Amino acid sequence: MQNYQGIPMPVWAKFTICVLFDLFDFTVGRLLLGVSLLSEVGTAVIMFVLWGPIGLFTLWEAVDLTEQLDGFVPTNTIIAIAASKKHAAPQA
Repeated sequence: MQNYQGIPMPVWAKFTICVLFDLFDFTVGRLLLGVSLLSEVGTAVIMFVLWGPIGLFTLWEAVDLTEQLDGFVPTNTIIAIAASKKHAAPQA
């Protein structure tokens, strides 16, 4: 588990999933005030499965209980870009 890098899946597919999650968060996610914390934790779990421990950075969105700020920051897409660069770098 120490070297877990996410499920073996094409990077473009993982990136697409992340963009779709951010679009959902930007539109419908802002209206889910009653279940926002649950949706943020669920997103963090999915990002962990996709990218490994770096996916847990999405938990910062759980701090914003109003759901008004985190919708404007495409956290999942940023993680996808960072993780895909990490996956593309040659392993030492």
